[in-house]
Amino acid sequence: MVTNITAQRDRPKTEQTILDAIGRLILREGLQGVGINALAREAGIDKVLIYRYFGDLDGVYLAFAERGDFWWQVEDIIAVVGDAPDLATALKRGMRAHAQEMQRRPVTLAVMAAEPAHRTPLTIALEDVREKRSLEIIAGIIADYDMPEHMDIAALTALLGAAIDYLCVRARSIKRYSGVEIATDAGWTRLFATIDLMIDGVLAGNTN
Repeated sequence: MVTNITAQRDRPKTEQTILDAIGRLILREGLQGVGINALAREAGIDKVLIYRYFGDLDGVYLAFAERGDFWWQVEDIIAVVGDAPDLATALKRGMRAHAQEMQRRPVTLAVMAAEPAHRTPLTIALEDVREKRSLEIIAGIIADYDMPEHMDIAALTALLGAAIDYLCVRARSIKRYSGVEIATDAGWTRLFATIDLMIDGVLAGNTN
């Protein structure tokens, strides 16, 4: 076990050790298996340091959501969208980037799978981070591209993003959904071909 003296000499490293440990606990034990004592054992530190650095378990959750590799950063999506020539291309690139970012975050997917049934500070922190960064992306797109009058970009991205999230969560344990192989690249190629058509259809729509 890391001693208090050693840990205090390198607080950033110890904090990251704690955040890494909570991710391992979630994957192995689920949200219900996370507690101060279990977290201290997993991190190999005295639980006093958890209270000192984060205040309590809720503070650890908040730090994990904000600083850990828990949700994509706005810059991650912007880097992929880049200088897309039009709104449709920007949305298509953004949705693909979102899917890729979610698929490489097993801890986030585990939390999202438990989210409807377990209202914990971590799921609430996830909601806050998700909402804040999604709104930043939407604001950036609105600023950079001409928006059709009939376009409700928040509703469109909510629907498509939620569908992607759900299928990524399901793909952790269920490989097929409505005949689509959701755990394979081929399956996601099919899904994004249809998402592209949906985006094109919405942009071509009108309110008449």
